[in-house]
Amino acid sequence: MAKLIHKKNDLIVRKPENLVKARYKLSPLAIKFLSTIIANIKRSDDVDEEYILQVKDFKELTGQKTKRIYELIEEALEDLLKNPLKIPLNKEETKFLMTNWVSSAVYDTGQVSFMIDKRLRPILLEVKEKFLKYKLENILNLKSSYVIRLYEFLKDVFNKETRQGKKAERIYSVKELREKFEIPKSYIYGMLKKRILEKAKSELAEHTDIIFDYEEIKTGRKVTHLKFIIRPNPKKLQTDNGVQEQYFKSRKNFVALLRKKYSGSKKFFGFKNINRINYWLGLDKNGLAYGTNGEEIKDFNAVESAEIYDLWLKIAQNSDLYRQLIEQGVCLKDLAKNNKELWLELKEEIIRLKEEGVI
Repeated sequence: MAKLIHKKNDLIVRKPENLVKARYKLSPLAIKFLSTIIANIKRSDDVDEEYILQVKDFKELTGQKTKRIYELIEEALEDLLKNPLKIPLNKEETKFLMTNWVSSAVYDTGQVSFMIDKRLRPILLEVKEKFLKYKLENILNLKSSYVIRLYEFLKDVFNKETRQGKKAERIYSVKELREKFEIPKSYIYGMLKKRILEKAKSELAEHTDIIFDYEEIKTGRKVTHLKFIIRPNPKKLQTDNGVQEQYFKSRKNFVALLRKKYSGSKKFFGFKNINRINYWLGLDKNGLAYGTNGEEIKDFNAVESAEIYDLWLKIAQNSDLYRQLIEQGVCLKDLAKNNKELWLELKEEIIRLKEEGVI
């Protein structure tokens, strides 16, 4: 089968922890190409799925204005085929998998079709407990591969170290960063600071959802370690939080959104399996939940309704797709009937949240 890659910049990129820690060196365009692929891979895809990317879509997605876009895409593909990655398979990082990103690619006028390496694909889908998650748009305007890798590194730290969204701190040795990002030895520390750290500070503040500062730690006169202090980007928070900030903080606010979008309209915001029968969930005029399987209606009391709302609020807080559907007032029953691909994507999101122990 062949699957068309979507060009939406709000797609979610998920990378397992060992892929974040992997050693590889790619061009900025190749990393963006790869991240776009990862954001589109789903568990429901066939094992031998072929993916198709329209060049004009990728050009629009990445904001490329050059007339050399076809040549650059070809170079990015060669980069993915020629430069393998080294993925640690244990905590001690003594066992590695070395593999290519894609097993094959066909370049045709206006589009590229390719297949993910068969040993890499299960790793890309292995996002049970520890994984990096960010919106694709965060890296699309970053100009350096080092800056993209540093963003992913620091975003991973921020996601793990902070629960209140305030700040996270982590110390890395300069040697470790050199090895992870495959920074050449010709980059003395002064060059690394100017061309990577300072450049990343500026670009992340302008284009991404995090900002950072760093402190130099010296051994003698030599800078050997860096302490990173990572915070949410206030500029991004102002534009991103919108409805999310208002409606997804508490059950009370979430129910207010559901009542606004779904109450008494025969539109369904969720589903619940009762005795192996699937019931679509809606709200009555009193703000309580009810379920229907098309033949009978089951009313839920206040306690049962609260449990249902808490569950779907948690899903909304952890699934960008479900949150967007709720904000738009999409009926899930209609979604399941009329948009099979999006419905399967939502079901995969919910399965993932169960596997991670979120719900």
